[in-house]
Amino acid sequence: MRQDSEEIQRLIPSDDDDDGLQKSSSHFDGFWCHLLLSLFGVVLLFTGIVMAELWPWIYKNMMRNELELKNDSRTYTYWQRLPEPLTMSVYLFNWTNAEETLRNGQKPILQQLGPYVFKEYHTKVNTTFNHNNTITYKQFKSWKYDRIISNGSLSDEVTTINVVLNILGEKLLAIDKTWLSVIAGYYLKLSNIKPYVTKTAGDFIFEGYDDPLLNVAIQLKRFFPLDLPFKKVGWFYGMNMSTSADGLINMFTGKGDIDRLGLLHSVNYKSNLNNFNEDCSHSNAASAGDLWPEHTASEPNASIYVPTLCSAITMTKRKHTDVNGIRGIEFSAGSDVFNNTCYCPSSECPLPGLRSLNLCKDNPSPMFISFPHFYLADKSYNKSIVGMNPDRALHEFKMILENDYSIPLYVAARLQFNIRVRPIKNFKILEDVPKVFLPVFWFSETFQIPHDLSNQLLIVTNVLPTYVTYLWFIMSLIGFLVIIISTYLCVKNTNKSFSVLSSK
Repeated sequence: MRQDSEEIQRLIPSDDDDDGLQKSSSHFDGFWCHLLLSLFGVVLLFTGIVMAELWPWIYKNMMRNELELKNDSRTYTYWQRLPEPLTMSVYLFNWTNAEETLRNGQKPILQQLGPYVFKEYHTKVNTTFNHNNTITYKQFKSWKYDRIISNGSLSDEVTTINVVLNILGEKLLAIDKTWLSVIAGYYLKLSNIKPYVTKTAGDFIFEGYDDPLLNVAIQLKRFFPLDLPFKKVGWFYGMNMSTSADGLINMFTGKGDIDRLGLLHSVNYKSNLNNFNEDCSHSNAASAGDLWPEHTASEPNASIYVPTLCSAITMTKRKHTDVNGIRGIEFSAGSDVFNNTCYCPSSECPLPGLRSLNLCKDNPSPMFISFPHFYLADKSYNKSIVGMNPDRALHEFKMILENDYSIPLYVAARLQFNIRVRPIKNFKILEDVPKVFLPVFWFSETFQIPHDLSNQLLIVTNVLPTYVTYLWFIMSLIGFLVIIISTYLCVKNTNKSFSVLSSK
C-alpha cells in the first residue's frame, strides 16, 4: 500500500512544477513583447529618417501643386478676387501762376494737392482656361473714395493745362498747314478757350468734365481727321466699374511648367507690342503682377507689365526685408526704366526720365510718363518747374516678393503723368507758351498682404518646411530610444532567466 501511495504522489504535479511552467510561459510572452517593441522602434527610426530626407521634396511638390492656377486651388480663389483692396492715392498739381507763365514766361509754379485716396477693387471676369496652359481674362476694376484718410475734398478747385487744346496743337503741328491753324484759331476765339482750365478734383479724376473745345474739334473734323478717344475729359474717366483699363490678358497658369506661372503670353491678342522697338516689345517675359514664377525672388531682375505704358517695367533686386514677419526680397525700378533707348518716338526723343505715350494704343495725347516729381529723371525737368521735390521714400516704384515662392507681399506702383507744352507756329493761342513738360498728376497704387493671410503664409512657408522635418527627426529619435529600451529589457530578462537556472 505504501508503495502505491508513493507512486501516486509522484504522478501528481507539485506546486513547484506549476511555478516553473508559469515562469516558462512568462519568459515566452516577454520575448514576443520585446520583439514587437523592437520592431516598432525600427519602424519609427527608419520612417523618420526616410521622411526627413524626402520631406523637402514632398513639400516642394505640394507647394507647386497649390501654386498652379486651376479651378480647385486656393491660388485661383485669391487671384480671381483680391482678398484685400488696393489703395490708390492720387495727387493733383495745381498750376498757381498760369497767367504769369503764359504772359511773362515765368516758370510754372505747381502746388501738390492730395492725396485723394480710393479703395481699388479687382475681380477677374470672362476667364477661360486654354489648351496651351494659359488663361484668358479681363479685369473688372472699381474705385471707392475714402474721404476719411484723404487730404482734401473732391470739390477742391484745381488749375492745370488744357489737355484737349494741346492735342489739337500737336495735330496742327504735325499737319503743318497755316490755313488750318488760322481756322482753328478762329473757332477758339469764338469759344473763349484758354490754354488752362480750372475744375474740381473730382472732375479731373473720375467724373470727367465737358470741354467746349470738344465741340470745336467736331467742327474741325470737316477739314482734317481729329478723332478724340473720349467724350469727357478726366484722367481716369470711364475706367471706374469697367474692364477697359487693362485690356484682354492671356497668361500662363503654371500647368506643365510652374516656372512660367503668371507670365504673360499675350495682351489684346498680341504677344509682342509692335508699337515699340522689337527688342523691347516682348511681353511674355513679364508678369501680369498678381502671380510670379517661384524662382523670381532669387533672380537679379523682375519685370511687371504695366497696361498704362503698353510695356513692362523691369525692377532690380535691392535688399532682403520682411513684411509681417515674412522674409522677402525687395525689387525697385531704377533710372534705366525711362532711359528711352527703346520707347522713343521717331520724331523726337526726350531726355532720360520720360516716356511718350503717343506710341501706346495710338494715343493722340501729348502725354509723357515719369516717376513722381521727376524722380531719377534728368535734372533739367526739375529746373524748369517750381514745386518738384523728388524723394525715394515717397516716389519709388517697388515691390517685395516672398523669399522662397515669390508671393507678392507688398507693391507700390508710382507713376506721374506730364503734358508736353510747346509753342505751335501760327496757332495764336499756343504760339507764345514756354516749352516745358508740365506735371498734371501722379498716383500711387499700394498693396500689402493682410495679416490673416500673412499668418497663414508664415505657417506654410516657415513652419511646415522647417518644423515638420524636426518632427521626423524626433520620430527617429523615439524609435531609437524604443530599440534601446527593448534591447535593455530583453537582456535583463535573459540574465534573470540564467540566474534562475543557475540557482536550481
